[in-house]
Amino acid sequence: MSIRYFSRRMYLLLTCFVFYATIQVTVKSESAEIWENEYKAYGRTIKVNVDLTVPEKDIMPFLAVEPMNELSPEETDRFQKFIYTLDNNVENKIVNRKSTIVISYGDHKHHPDLSDAEKVTTPYRTLLEYDMNKAYAENNELTINEAVILVNRSIQSVLPSASFQVQDIIVNDRIQYRKSKQKLVDKGYYEMYCLQEIDGIPVAGSIHDVYKHNRTALDRMIDNYGTAYVNATDQNNYWGTYTLWNKASELGTSDQLRSFDDIKPAIEEMIMSGNIRNIYHVYFGYAQYDMPEGSKYEYVLAPAWVIWADFLDTPSEEPETETVNGTGAYMEWGCYGPIIVNAVTGEVTNPLDENEDRMLLPVSCMKWVEDY
Repeated sequence: MSIRYFSRRMYLLLTCFVFYATIQVTVKSESAEIWENEYKAYGRTIKVNVDLTVPEKDIMPFLAVEPMNELSPEETDRFQKFIYTLDNNVENKIVNRKSTIVISYGDHKHHPDLSDAEKVTTPYRTLLEYDMNKAYAENNELTINEAVILVNRSIQSVLPSASFQVQDIIVNDRIQYRKSKQKLVDKGYYEMYCLQEIDGIPVAGSIHDVYKHNRTALDRMIDNYGTAYVNATDQNNYWGTYTLWNKASELGTSDQLRSFDDIKPAIEEMIMSGNIRNIYHVYFGYAQYDMPEGSKYEYVLAPAWVIWADFLDTPSEEPETETVNGTGAYMEWGCYGPIIVNAVTGEVTNPLDENEDRMLLPVSCMKWVEDY
């Protein structure tokens, strides 16, 4: 996902688009809802202080999924009806490009220099800790919770059942001239990376996003599914891209899933080996796997623990980071990505794996998929 984030960020800067839970699936765990510890590895101190994000669901079946369909005329009409409800009179559009829906709306014209990346810049910072009910963007009263509501309101104007939760947030200050620092817009805005929810469960990662080497165009396409990337300024100024999975079929359900206590030692081993340097998110949700050629389904979602972390190839390697306002924008580093632990089998992905079958659902999970 780091590659996806970087390309989107560069697209934003160059074009200056400024329209801008706890599961009970028989998982038994004595651990708290926060993973907090300090590890010493290869002369470094790795501090972990991260919430465990777990949905409030009693069951978590395997799901067969397929890429979203192109929008129907009826769905496009829904967006036009939604636009009429806005206090807005300049530019509104919805574009369905193959697997991606682009939604934008704005209520004012923009300065002609906004598109000149040589003249203007946007100071930004990663929001590592935040209160959902507080506002953080410059000269902007929009809270994080209100921004998430915008994410869902916008896509639900087209697909009423779609739902997303926020994963990562960058706060962008007002765009300004590089030399004079004069501001060109009234408000800062949130740049948000979001995860699709299916039946209230986050699609927390794709197997195509795990591996660091021999990545293909297909990997970069598939790892976008189940995500949204948005720029949210206020109720009338918004730009977002959505790439969704459609649930094709509900498959089998395992009656025993691994708890976080069960899988934590495998992640700790990666920390102590010098590969993991930071941990940002821990989700209990769905992970996307491929199915073998000739299977009834091409893609499935399986119950998994998904850990979003900085993973380096070797203990001696250091990440190439850019510090912005004192905080590194970790989503843009080449080392940021998911580690998937299958909650049924306990199998852990290794980002350095180069085996040809590395994208496939573990064989031991097939019995919950093949007979459905």
